[in-house]
Parts: sequence; structure tokens; C-alpha cells
Amino acid sequence: MKKIKYYILLLVISGCYSLNSVEDIDKYVSYVNNRKDTIQKSKEFETPNSDRKTFGITKISELHNQHSDIVRVIVNIDLKELSATYKFYYEYDNLVYSEIVESSPDKNTSEKIKKIDDVYYFKDGESIKSISNIEKSTDENRALILSKFYFIENF
Repeated sequence: MKKIKYYILLLVISGCYSLNSVEDIDKYVSYVNNRKDTIQKSKEFETPNSDRKTFGITKISELHNQHSDIVRVIVNIDLKELSATYKFYYEYDNLVYSEIVESSPDKNTSEKIKKIDDVYYFKDGESIKSISNIEKSTDENRALILSKFYFIENF
């Protein structure tokens, strides 16, 4: 009888923990950011600028759970012609949330202008919501491609 109660409780808990809505994904992202039981791996390397003579820096930081699954990847790119921050959150190797912010220098001033500032929510590899914070069109496919590219073992 105790085993049956245990299995019922397990089914109820697992059913409550599915990321079916934007609100669930936001809670999951907050949970990942506040976890203390994770392992972080980082890599930093020089990246050539478009002139191929000067270099910028790319930093990749992966956050792994206790089972070595990647739960978050943050990429910071600082080049002469591009500054970018990419954040990818995964649940069981599936992308569930992505933030993409890219800036380029203004030709008239020394300041950077945001060209892309997008947030994406995914379920089962499909976009369920996308938001552009600078009112341009979003590109979910680009977010999916970038999320597969920036793993430390790829570099």
C-alpha cells in the first residue's frame, strides 16, 4: 500500500513539473539561476574581428546539474564590430528558453546600439512565444541554431 501511495505521489509531482507555459518556463529559469548544487565550466578564447588582424574575446560558461546535464549556457562575445550575450536554458537537453542580445558600434559615437534584443520560449523544439524588446521581427530558427553551436566541447 505504501508503494502505491509513493507512485501516485511521484506521478502527481512529475505531472506538475512540466514546462508547458511561459510562466512555468520563467519559474524554471529563475530556479536554474538560483541553484547552488550545480557545476560551472568556462572557456575563454580570442576571436578574430572582421579585419582578421585584431582579436576580441568570446567567453562561454556552462552550468551542469549533478547528472552532468547542461542546464544553462551563457556566451559573451566582445568584438570590434559586435558585442553579444546569448543565454540558453535547457531541460533534459531540450532548449526551453533563450535570450539573444546583440549590439554594434554607432558610426557617429563610441556607444553601442542594440540591434537584437529577443527572448524565446520553446517546448519540444517548437517556439511557443517570442518577444523582441526593440520591436523588430524575431528569428526562432537562429536561436535554435545558436543554442546547439555554443557548447564548450565544440571549441
